[in-house]
Amino acid sequence: MYPADTRVQLLTLTALSADDRMIRRAMEIYDLGRRDDGLVPNNWPTRNFQESQVMSLNYLMMYGDYVRWHRNDEWLKARFPGAMNTLLAMKRQENAEGLLEDTLGSPFIDWVREWGRDPMPVGRGDGPGALVNLYYVHAMRSVAELADAVGEPELADYWRGRAKKLGETVVRRFWDAERGLMADDVRHTIYSEHTQCFAILGDVLGPDAAATAFAHLTDGTELARVTVYSLHYLFETFARFGRGDLILERLSLWRKYLDCGLCTTVEDPDLEQVRSDCHAWGSHPIYHLRASIAGIRPDGRGFSRVRIAPNPGPLKSLKASMPHPSGELIEVDLQFGQNGAVQGIIRSPVDGTFIWHGRKTPFLRGTSTISNP
Repeated sequence: MYPADTRVQLLTLTALSADDRMIRRAMEIYDLGRRDDGLVPNNWPTRNFQESQVMSLNYLMMYGDYVRWHRNDEWLKARFPGAMNTLLAMKRQENAEGLLEDTLGSPFIDWVREWGRDPMPVGRGDGPGALVNLYYVHAMRSVAELADAVGEPELADYWRGRAKKLGETVVRRFWDAERGLMADDVRHTIYSEHTQCFAILGDVLGPDAAATAFAHLTDGTELARVTVYSLHYLFETFARFGRGDLILERLSLWRKYLDCGLCTTVEDPDLEQVRSDCHAWGSHPIYHLRASIAGIRPDGRGFSRVRIAPNPGPLKSLKASMPHPSGELIEVDLQFGQNGAVQGIIRSPVDGTFIWHGRKTPFLRGTSTISNP
C-alpha cells in the first residue's frame, strides 16, 4: 500500500468502524520502515525499496486525521519521534525561499491526461511546484496537531508558524491574481483542480481569493481534472463550501463503474486502459456520504465533540451513522423541506453542534430533536 492510497483508505475505514487497530498498524508500518534520510517506504516490507517525498508527505497527513477521529495518546507518543524525523527530512530539502524544489524519490500525484506521461504537474529541473509545497503545508499542520496531542505545544506552535510562512511564500510565487487561480508552476502556465483544492483546504488563501478559486472549480474553467483518488480532495473542498450537490453529481464516475458491471473500484477512470480493477483508494465515497453529505465530523481532539453540518444537495431526506471511538454510533435521521427547513433526530454519545444554513444549534449527548424552519 502506498501512503497516498493509504491516507484515503484509512478515512474510509474510520467511517466503517470504531476499531482503529488496522489504522494504527498501517501508520506504524511506515514508521517502522522509515529510512535514515527520514523518508518512509512506499511499500514495506519488500525486496525492492521505493521511497517518495510526495508519499512521505501523505504519510504525515495521516497523523492529523488520527488525532481528530481517534484517541490513543500512548501510541501517538511512540510515533511522534518518527514523524518529526520525517518532517525534518523535508526541511533539509528546502531551497533558499523555504520551498521544496527537486522532488526526491518516485514522483506521483495523480494520473492526469493533461500532464502527459508525468504523474505530477512540475517535473525535476522545472523549479518548485505549488502542489508539492501545499502538501508540505498540510504535513506541517498535521504534525502540529500531533505535537499538541502528545503534550508538545511549543513544537506545535513552531510548525504552525512554519506552515503559515510557507503558505505565504506559495501564494506569492504561484497565485495568479489576473486569473484568480493558483498556478502549478512558477511560470504560471499550468493549472489544476488539485492545486486549487489543496490551497483552499490548507487555508493559505484569504476568503475572497479562496472563493474565487472555488468558483473556477465549478464554472468550467480549463483546469487539469482530478481522477479517482484525488476526487477525495475535491469532495473535501465541495464540503467546505457546503456544496453536497456537486459531490453527488461527481459520483457519476462510480455509477459508471456499476454500469460496467464492476463490484470493486478501479485505479483509473479510463476503463479501457485500467491497470487495477480492485483499487481501494476509490472507495472514499463511503467516507464522504457520512462525513460530507451527512456532515458528521469531529469537533475536538479524539472526537470529543461532534459537528453535524449536512450538505444534502437535492436530497429530501437522509439517514446516516458514523462510528465513534466510544464504540457507539452517531446517527442522524433528517428531512429537508421547502425554504431551507430541516427537522429530524440526532443520536450521539458526545455533545455537539448542528449547523444548518449558517445557524449553529448546540445539542447534548443522547437523543436530540432538530427543528429549524
